[in-house]
Parts: sequence; structure tokens; C-alpha cells
Amino acid sequence: MMLGLEQFALGLGILGLACFTWPILQRLSGRAQPEPLGSGRSLRSPLWWAGFGLTVIAIFLQRIAAQQGGG
Repeated sequence: MMLGLEQFALGLGILGLACFTWPILQRLSGRAQPEPLGSGRSLRSPLWWAGFGLTVIAIFLQRIAAQQGGG
């Protein structure tokens, strides 16, 4: 079964969202220490940037799929 561009974009979007929410869930559950206020470290974390990049790529792929008449 072939995986369409829309399904691939959806998968990347879900993966990007997971990268964003994982540190939040870890802090809420008490498994990770909260960052000091105003440190800005969360914006420099590789997981945050991975989530950002995957989300941007998913948006562009979804737009391409829509222009091709797939949605």
C-alpha cells in the first residue's frame, strides 16, 4: 500500500507535535526539573527545534498535496 503525501504530512505533523509536548508532559509528571524562569533554554533545546522543523515541513507538504488535487 502506497503512503500518500497527505498521510506522510499528517505523520510528520503528529511527530512534530509530540516533540513539542514531550518536555511539557515530563515536567507536569514530575520526571523532569522545571527550568528557571526567563532562562529561555526550552527554545534552544534540540527537541524543540526538531518539533518546529517537522511541523513546518508537514505544513508545506500538506500545501503541496492540496495543490496537486489530493485534498
